[in-house]
Amino acid sequence: MLPKRVIIIANGDLNNLIFYDQLLKPDDYIICVNGGTGHALALGLKPDLIIGDLDSLKPGHKLAIEQLGSQIISHPSEKDQSDLELAVDYAVEMQPAEILIIGALGGKRVDHSFINLLLLSIPLRRGVSARIIDESQEIQLVDKEVFIEGNQGDYLSLFSMTAETGGIITKGLKFPLKRETLYFASTRGLSNELTASPAKITIDSGLLLVIKTSSAGF
Repeated sequence: MLPKRVIIIANGDLNNLIFYDQLLKPDDYIICVNGGTGHALALGLKPDLIIGDLDSLKPGHKLAIEQLGSQIISHPSEKDQSDLELAVDYAVEMQPAEILIIGALGGKRVDHSFINLLLLSIPLRRGVSARIIDESQEIQLVDKEVFIEGNQGDYLSLFSMTAETGGIITKGLKFPLKRETLYFASTRGLSNELTASPAKITIDSGLLLVIKTSSAGF
């Protein structure tokens, strides 16, 4: 039976474990990316799969997953893909209803966070819904239509990831777009706000990076 949802746990920041505990469901398929195994164990989870070069896997964690009987797919440290990309590729092949990626943001390497956002293009090309989530943000790529759940006042930023993204229509946002165009590197789509949930975004052409940020922390 194919999983309804795959959770990929990377080795970035997870600050509020209660948030992630409430996010997870009993039937989620859990893929840990290398040192993300530590986050899974802290949440009391049994990883279904650990994937990567295992260079950031602590000795105690390795023993724990061996006792749990988790599957391990080890890759060499010198390779052409990041560990997270390997995990996303594996998850997409499972054709789940949705992929959620946690632990993909934060840390000292902005290059890692940046490429992690772009990895959302892999499931998009295969028709699999995917989001990167942390305690305050939800991030996804959109090429046709998306509905955004949230609270009134949550920030919603739209960035064109192609030279231009055309025919954008939004509903449920403070500053509506009516068949308009956003251009790459323009700040015009920055910090819109939800006025209704779900908000709806449709586009005719191009690719949008959609970032919802909770207003609760502001």
